[in-house]
Amino acid sequence: MKKVFFIQRLGYRNTCVGSSVRVVGLFLFFYCASCIIHCASAQNPLVKMWDKRFGGTYQDWLWASPLQTSDGGYILGGYSNSGIGGDKTQGIWGGGGYDYWIVKIDSFGNKQWDKDFGGTSGDLLFSIQQTHDGGYILGGYSGSGISGDKTQDTVGSADYWIIKIDSLGNKEWDKDFGGSNFDDFNALQQTFDGGYILGGGSYSRIGGDKTQDNWDTTGNTSDYWVIKIDSLGNKEWDKRFGGTNNDDLSSLYQATDGGYILGGTTNSDVGGDKSQPKWGLQPWTDYWIVKIDSLGNKQWDKDFGGTDWDRLKSLKQTIDGGYILGGYSFSGINGDKTEPTNGGFDYWIIKTDSLGNKQWDKDFGGSYPEDGFGNISQTTDGGYLFAGSSYSNISGDKTENNLGSEQTWVVKIDSLGNKQWDKTLHTNTPYDDEIGYAIQTRDGCFAMANYTSGGIGGDKTQPSWGDIDIWIIKFCDSTILQPLFSAVPNLCPGTCTDFLNLSFNATSYQWYFPGATPATSTATNPTNICYANSGSYNVQLIATNANGSDTLLLSNYITVYPAPPPQGISQSGDTLFANAGAATYQWFFNTAIINGATNYFYVAPSSGDYNVVCTDSNGCEVEAAVFNVIAASPTQPPQRGGVEIHPNPVGDKLVVSSSELEEREVDITIYNILGEKVLAVSPLSIGRGVGGEADVSPLPSGMYYLEVSSHNKVFRSKFVKQ
Repeated sequence: MKKVFFIQRLGYRNTCVGSSVRVVGLFLFFYCASCIIHCASAQNPLVKMWDKRFGGTYQDWLWASPLQTSDGGYILGGYSNSGIGGDKTQGIWGGGGYDYWIVKIDSFGNKQWDKDFGGTSGDLLFSIQQTHDGGYILGGYSGSGISGDKTQDTVGSADYWIIKIDSLGNKEWDKDFGGSNFDDFNALQQTFDGGYILGGGSYSRIGGDKTQDNWDTTGNTSDYWVIKIDSLGNKEWDKRFGGTNNDDLSSLYQATDGGYILGGTTNSDVGGDKSQPKWGLQPWTDYWIVKIDSLGNKQWDKDFGGTDWDRLKSLKQTIDGGYILGGYSFSGINGDKTEPTNGGFDYWIIKTDSLGNKQWDKDFGGSYPEDGFGNISQTTDGGYLFAGSSYSNISGDKTENNLGSEQTWVVKIDSLGNKQWDKTLHTNTPYDDEIGYAIQTRDGCFAMANYTSGGIGGDKTQPSWGDIDIWIIKFCDSTILQPLFSAVPNLCPGTCTDFLNLSFNATSYQWYFPGATPATSTATNPTNICYANSGSYNVQLIATNANGSDTLLLSNYITVYPAPPPQGISQSGDTLFANAGAATYQWFFNTAIINGATNYFYVAPSSGDYNVVCTDSNGCEVEAAVFNVIAASPTQPPQRGGVEIHPNPVGDKLVVSSSELEEREVDITIYNILGEKVLAVSPLSIGRGVGGEADVSPLPSGMYYLEVSSHNKVFRSKFVKQ
């Protein structure tokens, strides 16, 4: 059956009228026949491309922001207490506890692999990053001692636990970092030097890996705790930042100057590392960001808040060198907040310059709380994308009703904070869809994810595996001229492929297929594009409408495999041999397929013409034929080739010996006349004058082929079973 692959582009999306060109690498994913495309409202330009759920038979929580990987796929992660079942291929280490669980999917959401990492206690994953070598760094906190995948004991009640894995999810190393109390990991990033920066909140005093005491020495409050490690996980330095009350780091990011921006929530006033008072009374909290240099020395800090709850959850550096902050707020117009809430908690977005000075702030919400903020990022048009969860129906900034009580809500704003569109992810969960993440993909589309107990309904097309599953969905913007296409990209020499046009808002097309016949086309869906020679070939599509054109150039998109080596058929008696080394074989007699004849040799029971089709590991075929084969009579004595067998015909016991071997153990395999292996005999000791007895009683009556293997020698003979 033909496999169709969908192309996902890498590069900058140009939304201006006119012509733009993107040159990209090869990113492809399986184009699923069950893909459902939903119509978008006038306010919301998004067209759904696909959705997928991943889980085991119990609880599987998404707590790390999804990441698009270098191959165009995605990595998803959080923690799980599911055993083997559903999409989960490994059980948990702890009895009833949680382990890290990650799922790698391709660019259309098809699972490639999953991995479970844990010890015998609770292990909770909160951050994943792809590393420069194509692997991944995982970070969370662990209460496990040395057990399972954990090679170091905890120092306190829970420590930071970091795992480095390769591109296939195999563990390379793990490290535990902690003090004597609870250390709550939240964020990590690979640094410019190949190492890693780790951050969270710590209740620990000096001890273990912690070299600075908390500002509140009672052990009842937390400070930001940041650790810098090298590429092998060895600690280089650690720093704590805080005031005299609770300070919880939730996000960090390496700045372009090599330093770091740290962000989280504070209810500390001036004191310790905190230079500005908070706006609200206790226990209300503010956003707090801290800028440090590459060695962890503080450069400045800023407090942002109103007179109620304000919790910062995510931050990024922006292309102008400033910072974008995202979280949720219960504050009205006061302090740093210039807009009121719509109903309870709302999303609160702040843009600062490179020194942390506020440039603008915006409040987004409906008439009920939006209290689960996931992440914020800058988009290629200079605007911002953020997501969380919402209890609101249509009201305030929210343009779509929920289907369940709490649903993921995604908002896109421009560079000045003005809303462009919002999207509610619909599931029919009887409970709540907590948290929500959204990222812009390299093709200018959007991937969104959460965890949910919802079954089929709304935007969700797959049932739940268990209690809670991870769910990811992809949308594209239907208003933009967007060249997209799919094809079979891997071919054998002399074969052809068809192209399926998936472009948005185009009226005409110009295709270029260098190295193919034909080399160009203006068809909407070009067919029979043929490649004669092995190699890698570019494909270019220029899509045009009344406003301009957009070009998609995919370098090395088509791969034409090398031709398989020529085949031949040799004959020994009535046994035909193809050249060994192919992946599969299929024999034919007088042009008719011989069912079951799939070995590299075939015992010809009848005279006539034979041919064999050999397929290599790439799926490319080569054929050989032999004509006018004369089949030997079953009563003829078998060709011995260094092996003696008797009696022949045989009843239940066959004695095998060899005139060409000193006494040694050999492996014996028996095939039927179709070349199918029917019996493997336990190793026998045979040699000159020394016979080994093989039990062939399980075989039905008929003619058989016997093969003796000894080191680099192979001997064959035939016998008849009575």
